[in-house]
Amino acid sequence: MGQVVRALGEKFDLSGLDGVTLAVDFNQALLDLDRGYETTYKLAATDSHVVGVAMTPAVLRDGNLKSHIILNAGHIWPLLEQDDAEGQAHAIHVLAHECGHVEVTRAFDLCFPEVLLRPSNGSVLEQIQWKVIFAVWDEFAVTSITAGIGESQTESYENAFLTDLALADDRSNKLILGYRAHLPVDQILREIYDCYGDVLKFSAYHLGNLEGLGVRWLDSEKTASILKDHWFFPYFERLETACLEIAKNYGKWENKDSFTLITDIVDDLVERAGLLIEAMEDDDRLWVDIPYTPETDPLLQ
Repeated sequence: MGQVVRALGEKFDLSGLDGVTLAVDFNQALLDLDRGYETTYKLAATDSHVVGVAMTPAVLRDGNLKSHIILNAGHIWPLLEQDDAEGQAHAIHVLAHECGHVEVTRAFDLCFPEVLLRPSNGSVLEQIQWKVIFAVWDEFAVTSITAGIGESQTESYENAFLTDLALADDRSNKLILGYRAHLPVDQILREIYDCYGDVLKFSAYHLGNLEGLGVRWLDSEKTASILKDHWFFPYFERLETACLEIAKNYGKWENKDSFTLITDIVDDLVERAGLLIEAMEDDDRLWVDIPYTPETDPLLQ
């Protein structure tokens, strides 16, 4: 593993690497990671239609932002098996992807120090929006710079995106139905942004990988045929444009304006889902109206 990471260090900027943890118990390793600051947030692997096998969280070390790679050992073990070319290709891509995260996080931190993992002074809505921005941009950037290294991810990224898209509206409607019972507005706000933030994140995996391979998504037959008459088509096009605009000044950003193009997209998706958000005058509070629809009225279910 060390040999592979050192080789990848010739391609990616790993100056922000804190360390690498290879764990048999991946979930416990995520919980045990010392992130260098007090937080109640618990790291957890993705466990839905996509299963996470590695993660590269940001940490603070002596006031400096670093990235720590944590790997599920079961997916790296094939590096020791000389006759398992397929398993080795998979392991190499996993390592490359996480090393890509180290570089992309470092590039952002160099341009905007004292932002990641630092206390935010923005409104609750701005904090939620930036959570989406970071997730979407990171995956677009990482998949674009790691495309073609080791195992091909083109089919899996496409399937993950299309699966999440197919589930999103039903997931959103169920969350709003839950809100009718539990009522906290801040909870439903985060949940719906997470829901459509995931759609954009999985879109970004797919778009970034194709960009890195030099393939137009319109030439991806499955994606093109499904999106042709789909409501998500214009949002997908807008996301590609936004990510490419951010990528133009990769590592040389002078401000965060291009990143907020992603905000505009997720805000529109949240409004489409049924959350009408309006800033209240003279303070940071929000007015959130969630009108009843046939899909989100408990009496019609």
